[in-house]
Amino acid sequence: MERTGKPAAQRRQGLVPVVIYGAGSESLSLSADAKTIDSILSKNPRAIVKAELPASGTKDVIIQGVQRQPLTKKLLHIDFHVIDLKAELDTKVALHFTGTPEGVKAGGVQTVELHELDIRTLPDKLESVFEVDVSSLNIGDHLLVSDLPKHPGWEVLTDPETLVVKIAPPAVQAEPAAEEGAAEPAAEEVAEGAKA
Repeated sequence: MERTGKPAAQRRQGLVPVVIYGAGSESLSLSADAKTIDSILSKNPRAIVKAELPASGTKDVIIQGVQRQPLTKKLLHIDFHVIDLKAELDTKVALHFTGTPEGVKAGGVQTVELHELDIRTLPDKLESVFEVDVSSLNIGDHLLVSDLPKHPGWEVLTDPETLVVKIAPPAVQAEPAAEEGAAEPAAEEVAEGAKA
């Protein structure tokens, strides 16, 4: 990583501005190759990488925050945090839902309420995503954080009673049914009138 210049000039050169926290008493403003960072993010948005810092040598850092341009998704800014590989850290892991719930097959609607889990773990126990199988959920079923499978080496910090995902009943369209019911007596009345 290199010493930072003006952000616009960095981006024109294919660099992205980065800030590294925890490297000393003050944060460091540097720049990194945007393509390299994009490649790392595509594989693991919470990756741990080795950063070459001016005057400090190589440090292990974790991706802490990513800012992108809303339309083009071009990288605008990255936050890194220096970590100790032998010390636990508090971070987030993305939840990835696998399988099609039985309730969805029956017409229900899957609603995801929680997308990330707060955890405390050693850096070498980190994973890019936490897969949650929802295929057995029926209409009316839900999962709380406390229902998630235990992951070795992780202490879950999110409240156990937090709702993760639910399968709601299908939306009932009562109005068209009422209109059809209202139309039937009118047809009968017409038929009776024709007999008279």
